[in-house]
Amino acid sequence: MKRAALLPIALLTACAGAPAPQRAPVAPLPAAPRPAVAAPAVAAAQPVSAPAELAFVLRIAHPKRSWNNAAQLLPSSALVFSMGSTDPTKRLEPAVGPDLAEIVDLDRPLDIAFLGTTRDHVVASLSVAEQEVPRLADRFVLSELKEHPGLLRVERARDAEPDEEAPPWACAFDPGERRGGARLLCGEDVEDIETAAAYLVQVVAREPLDADARIELSERTLRQAVEEATATDDADEDDGRAEALGQELAAGFLRDIERLNVDLTWGRADVEVGLTLRFASRRSPLTLAFVPAAAQDAAPPPAFFRLPADTAVAFHTQGASRAELAPVREAVFKALRDDMIDDGYDETRLDQVLDRLGTLALTGGPLVVGAGANGAAAEKALAAYQRDKGAPRARKAARLALQGWVLASVEEPAQTWISGVKELLQRGDELDKLKRSAPKDGARKDDEDKQNTTHAIVRAPASLPAGTLHVELRSRPLTKGAPPAHTTHLYVVPAGQRTWLGIGEDDAALVARLRVAVDPGRDEGTLGAAPDMDVLRRRGTLAGGLFSLAGVALLTASGDTPEALDEAAKGLAALAALPARGAVATPLAVTSEVLDSGAARLDVRVRLTHAGIQDAIALLAR
Repeated sequence: MKRAALLPIALLTACAGAPAPQRAPVAPLPAAPRPAVAAPAVAAAQPVSAPAELAFVLRIAHPKRSWNNAAQLLPSSALVFSMGSTDPTKRLEPAVGPDLAEIVDLDRPLDIAFLGTTRDHVVASLSVAEQEVPRLADRFVLSELKEHPGLLRVERARDAEPDEEAPPWACAFDPGERRGGARLLCGEDVEDIETAAAYLVQVVAREPLDADARIELSERTLRQAVEEATATDDADEDDGRAEALGQELAAGFLRDIERLNVDLTWGRADVEVGLTLRFASRRSPLTLAFVPAAAQDAAPPPAFFRLPADTAVAFHTQGASRAELAPVREAVFKALRDDMIDDGYDETRLDQVLDRLGTLALTGGPLVVGAGANGAAAEKALAAYQRDKGAPRARKAARLALQGWVLASVEEPAQTWISGVKELLQRGDELDKLKRSAPKDGARKDDEDKQNTTHAIVRAPASLPAGTLHVELRSRPLTKGAPPAHTTHLYVVPAGQRTWLGIGEDDAALVARLRVAVDPGRDEGTLGAAPDMDVLRRRGTLAGGLFSLAGVALLTASGDTPEALDEAAKGLAALAALPARGAVATPLAVTSEVLDSGAARLDVRVRLTHAGIQDAIALLAR
């Protein structure tokens, strides 16, 4: 039955952002004469473009410092074991030989290009210690590559024994055009070096790097992602128009992307990971929705800090404008309409329902969403279920314990939502009565056919504000593989000019969280009173939030089938064995900027603490 899907859809709006603070540009190095070993510069050189085979580039600003930071942060991991020596120079020797490893300056940038469709061809561009540059011809036998003037292949060290085994990697010097700009380029073969050298030295090495490490995806890799997103050969014919729309929107979003970088910055006790997307335009509906023209001094919606303190996953956004959301709204509603008509719903009544839904969903403006679940209760109930899987009561209790609660807040009067939800329920009933018993040929068999859902408007608890709407959505199984009978509670709660919505199966837990959120005089028990919230209060971020491994695991475990309950039990057991049990809250912030040219930028920043990283590594190592 499609009607049950309409209410969650009404909670959706699109993400947005505000301009990111600009970093000061790195001052260019002063020009200096080329070393004596350099060949004459080629006159009127053409601009260097990225190699056609380039997949991505990894840049490390301070290799030695990053190596030491990683060793301190990950002392017990398999990664540290693979590092071997604490001196990164020693790790270079097996690849390039001790003589070349000795002249590399690992306090200065290291750039690595990954080539080929499988990224199995690698070329490293290493900084040469400035004091070593005048002596390169004295220490090594060099030969100029004829097709690449100025690129000097290292044949061998001058004091090497004739029968000494050559290092596995081939290497060449580019002395550079400025003081301190000499680079040592190494790869598995000379052809790879010739392919990537000019781009690594003349383009990549000259770009400022304001993070400790960065991965830069090439245009080729982005285009390949677009092709994969638009490929339909393997698509399921029964996925329907909604699935096709998702692929189309994703492909359009990827086409707008001009550049994608992933940054890593080391802190005293944490690591900041950043994702930067640069868009050539905002032609696609998703780009308009996710990268809106937002106020630069936007502050997080106050409702975000009214969420309960035990919220495991939380998100806020200022929201795109109604005009920026119009293309997405039109496409989503058309796909939903077409699918429901194929499933046998009456067009006239369906249009009435969708028109009313359109007054609530994807209308723009601020949105706050938070979710949580009782992990201790879930572990206890799952343990009881594991002891007696044959008992229906144990299965029902385990499933219920996994069902968390979701709160959402919009900056609109509650009466708009209360009247809208009531009308949607009424029109949904009328829509169901006129549905054809047999859908059109070729229509999908929806998963919702496994259960039947009815609704009832019931009295709201006296502990919630007057005028609160309380709806019970009562579901019962129709097939053997369906979830057991259950009731989901939906609340629409007035809070001045703000509206809170709550959804969950555990009515008492849901009401308790709503009471915390709507009581302006009750700060205790809210996110706003929790420690370390200053990072989420910064102005200029249009979207942000927090999450934890345990929260994500709990909220994604359904428990609708015995197999799902077994999987949830394994997942929670794995979390319980982690150093911090996956409970570390990880904050994230999103900023965006739209330029007059039509180009745009989106930045996502995530701060990972030492404890959170240890949990993630331990989980991945299992």
